[in-house]
Amino acid sequence: MGLRDIEKKIRIKSAYKAKEAELMIVDLERMLENIRDLRGQLKKFEKKWKKDVEKNEVSYKKLVELRQELGLPEEMGIYEWKESASFWDRIGGGDFFERLAVEILEKAKDTQEYTGGLMTLGEVVLLVNKDRPGKIIASKDVVKAVENLVEAKLIPKLKELKSGVIIVEFIPANLSDDQEEVLSLSTRKGWISLEELLLKTRWTQERCERVLESMRDTGIARVDASYAEGKKYYFPGLGGR
Repeated sequence: MGLRDIEKKIRIKSAYKAKEAELMIVDLERMLENIRDLRGQLKKFEKKWKKDVEKNEVSYKKLVELRQELGLPEEMGIYEWKESASFWDRIGGGDFFERLAVEILEKAKDTQEYTGGLMTLGEVVLLVNKDRPGKIIASKDVVKAVENLVEAKLIPKLKELKSGVIIVEFIPANLSDDQEEVLSLSTRKGWISLEELLLKTRWTQERCERVLESMRDTGIARVDASYAEGKKYYFPGLGGR
């Protein structure tokens, strides 16, 4: 094959690649147009049938599936992801904080078996942002949403431990003074041992064992025992794993 034949083959191959790129762009534009058209139809549908869909569980689930396929929030009438509070949200409460409060309740319920329904405010912020790569919600907005839950009497008032850590109770724990003391001593590491509790409180062994076991029974604490390190009581809601 001569030099001219090679050059001709290269030109033909380049022309094919350029054409493929053009076709790819056309396909992408067509897909985007279809998505825009589908979103437009969705807006019209929800405006017309919103009340009826909300009353019908099957229809509502299908609509939620469609919204998920389109990458939209599940809530009807919302067509853009909103991950930060606007000025008007901040001064008037706003839909952003209402949606965030509901999300916090739902996520807390999903982790309830693991945390016992008790978490530090810091752990709540981490929980909210866990599945949000690149879409971090500010801690002050999470705090505002939690305070709204308290005001609505959906959760008990926030509790500050001696250590200065704020506790959120998604299930009223009715913590005793001894239990609060244990949590306060455990906030730095997320766990405490029986021996450490004995040293720091100078309580009797019976009293220490009773309070730790009561916290395990309510699901607030988890126990990990080993021959080398003895028994440790972990508090997942404090960040103990």
